[in-house]
Amino acid sequence: MEVQVSIIIVNYNCELHTCNCIDSIYKYTRDISFEIIVVDNASMSNSLKTISERFPEVKIIYNQENKGFGYANNIGVKHASGKYLFFLNPDTLILNTAVYDFYDFLLNSANDVVCCGGNLIKVDGSPNKSYGNFPTVLQQFSDIGFKIFYKKLHSEKLAMGKFCDFNDIRLVNYLVGAAFFIEKQVFRNIGGFDEQFFLYYEETDLFFRLNKAGYKSYLLPKVKIIHLEGVTTESKEPFNYRMWEMMEKSRYYYFAKNKSHFASFCVRLVQMFSLILLYSFGKTPVNLKRAIKITLRA
Repeated sequence: MEVQVSIIIVNYNCELHTCNCIDSIYKYTRDISFEIIVVDNASMSNSLKTISERFPEVKIIYNQENKGFGYANNIGVKHASGKYLFFLNPDTLILNTAVYDFYDFLLNSANDVVCCGGNLIKVDGSPNKSYGNFPTVLQQFSDIGFKIFYKKLHSEKLAMGKFCDFNDIRLVNYLVGAAFFIEKQVFRNIGGFDEQFFLYYEETDLFFRLNKAGYKSYLLPKVKIIHLEGVTTESKEPFNYRMWEMMEKSRYYYFAKNKSHFASFCVRLVQMFSLILLYSFGKTPVNLKRAIKITLRA
C-alpha cells in the first residue's frame, strides 16, 4: 500500500518518551497509511535497542553525530515515502485522529494551503504554546515588559508563543515545531530546515520562508496533542546556560538572515538591556557577567 504520511521523530536520549509517542500514534491513527521514521541524534543511552525491540516496523536512522534538530529532520525526510510529512517531537502524545484529520484537511484545501497543526496542551489539559507571530525587533523590545502599554496590539500582532484559545480553524504565521503537518514536495522546494539552526527558531524560519513563498498554514483547534516540553534539554544547573546560548545564537541568526544584520544587532542590544534590567530587580537567576558574555559571543 502506498504510504500517505511519513511521521518523523527525532530522538536524543529520551527513549521512554519516544516509545510513548509512538504508542499514541498507533493507538489513534486509523483509515490512513503511514510510516514512522525515528532519527536518533547520536544518543548516549540505550534508545535504539529499546525502540527497535518494541517497534520493529519503525524505520530507525542512525546519526553518528548530533548536528542539530533541523539536520536530523532533514535526514528523516530523505527516507520518507509519504506525500505528507508529520514532524513530531518525542515529548508529544497524540490524543485523537490527528494524523488523518491533518491529512484530510490539506487534501481538501486550496493549493496554497500546505501546512497545518493542532492545539498543543500540557499533560494536565491546560493550554500550551501552539502558534505565534513572526519575531520582530518591536516584539523583542515589548517582551522586556513594555507590552503592558499596548497589551491588545502585542497579543494580536506581536506575541510569538501563543495559546489556542479559539474554536475556529485559523490562518497563522507559524506553528510550534513540536507537531506540524506539511506537504513533502513543498518542504523540499523551500529547502527544508536551515541546518545553521542547531536548536530553536528552525521552525520559525521555515514558516517565514513558506509565508514569503505565498503558502498558508492553519491551526486546527479540535485536534489536541499533548506537548510535555523540555525532556531532551534537562540540566542540573539552576539555569541552563548551554541551552540558552543555543537559543541566543539561533535568535540572532534568524534576524540577520530574515531581517537584517542591523536588526540582529538591535535585538542583541535589547537582550543586554533586558538582562541588566531583570538583574537589577532580582528577577533573573543568571550570573549577569556570564549572561552578557554569552549575549556578546552568540
